[in-house]
Amino acid sequence: MTATRLRVVSWNIRAAIGPGPFPDRWWRRIDADRLAAIGDFVAGLDADLVALQEVAVVSRDGDLVDNAGDLARQLGMVVRFGAVRTFEVREADALRGTGLFGNAILSRRPLASVRCLALPTAPVDALVEPVGSDHPAAGVRYSDAPSTIREPRCLLLGELDGLRIGTAHFSHIGSGERQLQARATAEAFEGAPAALLLGDLNAPIEAAELASFSSWTDAFVEAPGHPSRVTTDDGYRIDQVLAWGASVSPARVLRESGDLSDHYPLVADVSLPG
Repeated sequence: MTATRLRVVSWNIRAAIGPGPFPDRWWRRIDADRLAAIGDFVAGLDADLVALQEVAVVSRDGDLVDNAGDLARQLGMVVRFGAVRTFEVREADALRGTGLFGNAILSRRPLASVRCLALPTAPVDALVEPVGSDHPAAGVRYSDAPSTIREPRCLLLGELDGLRIGTAHFSHIGSGERQLQARATAEAFEGAPAALLLGDLNAPIEAAELASFSSWTDAFVEAPGHPSRVTTDDGYRIDQVLAWGASVSPARVLRESGDLSDHYPLVADVSLPG
C-alpha cells in the first residue's frame, strides 16, 4: 500500500507589511515586493500545501490588494481564503475603501469541502486574563478592555486525500478565549479519518488553553520551551503544526526567511496511508 506524502508550510505573513510595531493605517505598508519575496521563499520549499495567517484583501481608492490571490498566481497554486474580520480603510477621516483579514490555504490540487468557521469569543463579562497572571490585562473584563483585543477569528478547513486540513489564527490576548477557540477547532475535526492543523495559535504547545490538542501529534520533536521552537522575531513559540491520524516528520522553523514577516515559516512532511 503506497503512502500519500505532502510537504506543508505554515506562515503568518503579516499581510506583507514586515516586522516592527503594528502601524496605524497599516494597509499603506503592504509591500508588493515583500509579498513577491515571500512567494519566492515559499517556491524554494517545494510545498504541496501552504497555510497562511494574517492575510489581507484590501480595496483602497479602487486599487485591490490581494495577498492570497497574488501568491497563488505567483506559485501556480489553487487558493482558498477565509475571513470573518472586516475593517474600514479611512484616509483623512474619509472612508476610502474596505478590507478583509483572515487565513488562506494554497494547494497544488483543489481542496474539497472547503468551509470557513467563525471561532468563539469570550463573554463580555469574562476576565481577559485571570487575576494574578503576569499580563497587563489580568483582572480586566472584556467590557472594560480596548475593543482592539476583540478581533474576530476563524478556522479555514478543507479536505485532500482523506486528510482534513485546517489553518487558524487564535486571539492574541485572552487565554480563556483561546481555550474556547481551541475546543471549537478540535471539534471541527471530529469524524475525520486524519487531521492536520497549521497556524498561529498564539500560545506555546504546553499552554493550558491548548489542552484540546493533548492527544494530537506535535510535529516538533524538541521539548516545549526549546529555543528551536521559537517562531517569531521576538522569541515566542506560538506557531504550531499538529496532526491526528497521520504521521508527520519533525517540523522545522525556517529562520532563513529573515525579516519578510515578524513570524518565521514552518515546514513539515505529512504521510497518509494509501
